[in-house]
Amino acid sequence: MNGTARKALLFALLLLIAAATVLPLYWMGISAFKSDAEITRTPPTLWPEQWTGANVLVMARKFARPCVNSLIVSGACTLLIVVFSTLAGYALAKKKFLGRDAFFALLVGTMLIPPAVLIVPLYCVIKAIGLVDTLTGLILPFAVTAFGIFLMRQFAAEIPDSLLESARIDGWSEWMIFWRVAFPLLKPAMAVLAIIEFVNNWNSFAVPFVLINTDSKQTLQLALAAVRTGYEITPWSKVMAGAAITVLPVIAVFMIFQRGIIRCIMKGAVKG
Repeated sequence: MNGTARKALLFALLLLIAAATVLPLYWMGISAFKSDAEITRTPPTLWPEQWTGANVLVMARKFARPCVNSLIVSGACTLLIVVFSTLAGYALAKKKFLGRDAFFALLVGTMLIPPAVLIVPLYCVIKAIGLVDTLTGLILPFAVTAFGIFLMRQFAAEIPDSLLESARIDGWSEWMIFWRVAFPLLKPAMAVLAIIEFVNNWNSFAVPFVLINTDSKQTLQLALAAVRTGYEITPWSKVMAGAAITVLPVIAVFMIFQRGIIRCIMKGAVKG
């Protein structure tokens, strides 16, 4: 097989993967403007015969408060995780202290614990400090993650020690070294971590389901799960409209941080 044939085969494979990724999103978005009867029709229609924006307007009004709650929770968790994980990862990679390696091994070991096992203990702790049915109760337990520290530690370890030593010789404080030397080099990894953690918190369902009891404090995932309430037959048009609204912020975050992801991937590819 010559080079041209290999390139054509690779292009066809990538096109197939892209289609498999985009098609569900297209179907979700286009179904938001269809009626329930048209969505369930056989064979399906790839384009609405009669456009209707009522579903989107209804779900947008219904999801306004849950969307704000999700943005607060996901944004706060992401910010705290990125800040604490970057500081902790840098310390574990570049600072020598007693028990550092043992602590890091223990930290990585906690990643093996299934999240479902932690729900009951988490609820007991949150209830004991009086944060059940509050947005704060959804933020504080996830202000730092073992995965975030692990990721940032791995990237911080790649920073040449010679750069840090040169800054110390010049009389810079440790804070100045971190802020002016390490921080710019860690920005791509921070962008990747921000996207991963934002999506994880945005899509979180089990923890908000256990901790939140008031409708006004529901997150978007809880509101989306409640769309079927009161209907004998699933209102697929409203479900699709709600799902489309739920996905939009995630796509927006990815578009904002995509350059950081590409830089992070390219950095790893060059080193490999």
